[in-house]
Amino acid sequence: MISPSQAAGVAHPAWTVTDTRSAFPTPVFIMSNALYKQPVLGLVAFGVAFLSQCLGHAMWAFMRGAFTGYHEGVSLLVGLGGAVLVARSIKAEEVPATWMAFLGAQFIWVGWFELMFEFYGEFFAFPEYTAGPGLVSNGGANLLMSTLPVFLIMMLIYGFFNRQTKCNLIRWFHRNLRMTPGMPTSDSGRSTGRIVAMETLYVVWGCYLFWLYVSYIGASEVGMMVAYVSWFAWFGYIFWKLLKYPRVGQAFRYAIPVGIIGWGLMEMPSYMGLYDEVWLKPFEYPVTTAIVTGIYIAGIVYLANPPGRTPRGGQEQAATV
Repeated sequence: MISPSQAAGVAHPAWTVTDTRSAFPTPVFIMSNALYKQPVLGLVAFGVAFLSQCLGHAMWAFMRGAFTGYHEGVSLLVGLGGAVLVARSIKAEEVPATWMAFLGAQFIWVGWFELMFEFYGEFFAFPEYTAGPGLVSNGGANLLMSTLPVFLIMMLIYGFFNRQTKCNLIRWFHRNLRMTPGMPTSDSGRSTGRIVAMETLYVVWGCYLFWLYVSYIGASEVGMMVAYVSWFAWFGYIFWKLLKYPRVGQAFRYAIPVGIIGWGLMEMPSYMGLYDEVWLKPFEYPVTTAIVTGIYIAGIVYLANPPGRTPRGGQEQAATV
């Protein structure tokens, strides 16, 4: 029997009306979930982190070419924009916090860090250093190398002596050197955005220091080849681990250091004259720069919109089939 309320299209208050269509995933839904599984997820996350270094160099060159004479002000604004993104990421959920903090940290590095090294290198007339034929570091690079003690002390205090750390590299040292600062205390609400921003800045800073010291202070063909092969082996191991992270937030965060470390393998041969530094010449290679920028933006959009995300003002979508 059909009640009057059913005939009128009104649900009986004691009954629950279920849309059975939601029980059967559509082909589009299944395909969208498949696109966010490994190895696709890891490859896209790696590509975004890797290309961020290419575009960071291109942005640095673009600002100095397009805004000659007042690029300092533009750099300060870029860094400020990055700081705003990081601030917005502090209280955001995992995925939006990750991409906002990552972009923000990149803007802060290009806008503020690199500007300060360049500015003070010129202001205090830091001399160039010639390590060998074709290996001449400018004053800004020498100033950056002088920050090594600060980098190591902060890493020691906030990394090795931090019992809250979840950095895989530091925890590896803790295990193998039998140096532990104690058992972690209860989680008081870790901010994904703050962690991603700090890790991004630290990895970029650390990679710069490593390759600058290898290239200029310990300059030798044998030394550079040993460093390059060791770096490649390390990269291969962490890239393999990246392809095992199933969730978007985890994979993206782990891909950030993997991509930045991988960029060193791309950049170093250019210093040896094996190919042109396209990333430093956006005006000479506008098509290449535009294509790379488009791929990078597409990757960010992909990572920022996984199945299962919670839309603004909406309900959480199903994350799995």
